[in-house]
Amino acid sequence: MQQAFLLTTCKHRAVHCVGRAFGEARRRWTEVVAAGAPERWVRTRAFELALSPWHRGGPRRAHAWRLPHRRIKVRPADESQAVLPDHDRLTDRDRALLKALRRLSRPQRRALVLHDGLGLPADAVAVEVESTVAAAEGRVWAARTSLAHWVPDLVGTDPAADGFADRLSGLLHRAAVRGAPEPHRPPVPLLRARHGLVNAGRTGAAALLTVAVGGAVAATLAGGGPGELFRPADAPPPVLCAPVPTLATEPEALLPLLPDGAPSGIRSLWCSPTPGLEPVVMDPPPPRPDDPYRPPTAGRAAEALPPPGTVAVGPHPCHDWALHPCAAGR
Repeated sequence: MQQAFLLTTCKHRAVHCVGRAFGEARRRWTEVVAAGAPERWVRTRAFELALSPWHRGGPRRAHAWRLPHRRIKVRPADESQAVLPDHDRLTDRDRALLKALRRLSRPQRRALVLHDGLGLPADAVAVEVESTVAAAEGRVWAARTSLAHWVPDLVGTDPAADGFADRLSGLLHRAAVRGAPEPHRPPVPLLRARHGLVNAGRTGAAALLTVAVGGAVAATLAGGGPGELFRPADAPPPVLCAPVPTLATEPEALLPLLPDGAPSGIRSLWCSPTPGLEPVVMDPPPPRPDDPYRPPTAGRAAEALPPPGTVAVGPHPCHDWALHPCAAGR
C-alpha cells in the first residue's frame, strides 16, 4: 500500500488498488503460483490499477508546447515539524516530494519507485515494466534529473553525485510511511466471526424473501388475492328526488326527499350530492295538513311585489328578528 501511495499520492486510492490486486490474486491463485513470484504478481497488478489512464495521477505524456515546470518551493526543516519515524503526518518537505512525483510521467514514476524506492536492480525493473534494461535505466535517469531540477534543495542538484540515490530512497520511504501508515489489523478470530455473521445475515435475508414470495403465491392461488383486501366500498344508495313545484322558471330543478318520501324542506338545484351518481326522480308526494312545509301553488309569480303606487293600509306585522322596536307593538 505504501508503494502504491508513491504512485498515486492518495491513500484511499492506494488501498483500493491493493485490495483489488489481492482479490484478483485469490481468484487466480493457480496462475499466481505458476508465475513463481506472488509478490511481484500482486505488485504489478496494483501498480497497473494505480497508473490506469482512466484515473487522475499526473501527466500521461510530455507535450512539446507545454511550458517547463518551475522549481517547487521547499521550506527548510523546522523543529516544530520534526516527527518520529512512525509518525503518520506528512511534512512540508514530504508534500514537496510528492508534488514533484506527480509531475513525472507514469512510466518514469513507476520505474523510479521500483528502482529507488524498493531497491530493485535494473533488470528486475525491466521485467516488471515489460521493457528493455536500457529503457528502464533511461526512465530512472530521466526521473532523477527532473527531481533534481524541480526540488534541488531536497534531493540535490546533481543526479550523478554519490549519495543521490540513497538520499532519494530515504525520502521516498519516509514519505510513504507517513502518508500511508500501517492500518490496524484486527485479530483473525474476529475477522472469521464477522465474516460468519455477514454470511448468516445474507442467508437469513434470502430465506425470508423466499418465504414471503412463496406465501404471496400460495395466497393468490387460494383465492385471497389483492382484490379481496383492496375491494372498493359499496356505492351509496341513490338520493330520492322530486320535481320542485315552486320553481316554475327552472322546470328541471329537483328537491331531495326524506327516506319516508316526504320533502326535506331544503331547496337545492343539485339534488344528488354524490358526483357521478344519478338521482332517482319520483312524483312529488301530496301535501298533508299537519306538514309544516306547504309550497305555494302559483310558483314564484305568487311572490311578486305589488304594483308601484299601491300603499298597504293597516298595521304592519312585527317580526321577531326586528332590531328596532316595532311601531305596531306600541
